[in-house]
Amino acid sequence: MAPPRPAYSVIVPTYRRPDVLALCLERLSRLDYPPKQVEVRVYDNGSPRDSRAVVDRFRDRLALTYTLNEPGHGLGYSLRRGARECRGERVVELNDDALVPPDFLTDLDRAFASDSRIGVVGVRALEKGYAANGTGIGRIDTRSRVIVGNFDRATEGPVEVEHVYGFCYAYTRAVLEAGGGHDAVLLAKDYSTGNRIETDQCLTARRLGFRVVYDGRVGVEHLAKPRGDVSERSPRWRVNEIRNTLYLFLKHYGLFGRSFLALRYLLLHDLGVLSAIRQPTRKNLGYVWTGLAARASAIAHYIEWANS
Repeated sequence: MAPPRPAYSVIVPTYRRPDVLALCLERLSRLDYPPKQVEVRVYDNGSPRDSRAVVDRFRDRLALTYTLNEPGHGLGYSLRRGARECRGERVVELNDDALVPPDFLTDLDRAFASDSRIGVVGVRALEKGYAANGTGIGRIDTRSRVIVGNFDRATEGPVEVEHVYGFCYAYTRAVLEAGGGHDAVLLAKDYSTGNRIETDQCLTARRLGFRVVYDGRVGVEHLAKPRGDVSERSPRWRVNEIRNTLYLFLKHYGLFGRSFLALRYLLLHDLGVLSAIRQPTRKNLGYVWTGLAARASAIAHYIEWANS
């Protein structure tokens, strides 16, 4: 007979940040929640000696599983693998630089209990220098083609959103069993930097009939440390952002749906053509080329997904 499922599985991907991983696990060890009801799964994409040593320090305080991925795997791979291997009735995806408060899981229980249709709960980011944008919370602005966050705002309770902030959020096993896990075609592949993974999952969950909410009463400290594997200012990051965003729009709205969102993004977003015409330097031409390559990759993956 299989053992009963814990109430929560916490998935923590990590990559060469043993110092912040230690802070993350320390906060998890202080949760005001029955220890037997929480399993913590750490997925390491590099520096196993340091990260494993950190995990070992907490084995007597947490129900911990440490997994060293094969070289070359990234954030999306770890999250998809964790969702496949975890046992909890609810799953929390937690960046290794996110620090939860003691009442974190109790507050999540309260949010989920407010409506049985809720499948995903996002939380408020207590993050220094958080960059707010647009209007509203957790919505896709079709006019500007911007995926709006504003996840630093307080609310009086759970509010309906289209997506949540991926640094820390929770979803139910029912979402996974209904097919609302992470996308295997693009957004969770090894070369994905994580852009749009949570947005895709939230849009999928909504399509499956689940509610996606943001609860600004639940605050989690986010250190927002540099990841180490890729800079958010690098060409690789730009390629991933364009490719993943266009793929996301194509997958959920097609080329012409929701006010031609994917088509307008394809033709108008961050092309750099005018700069290349005015100053045809190698840098400017390369900028245009990487944007075109990202678009071609998104279309190819969308075709793969549509035929899968």
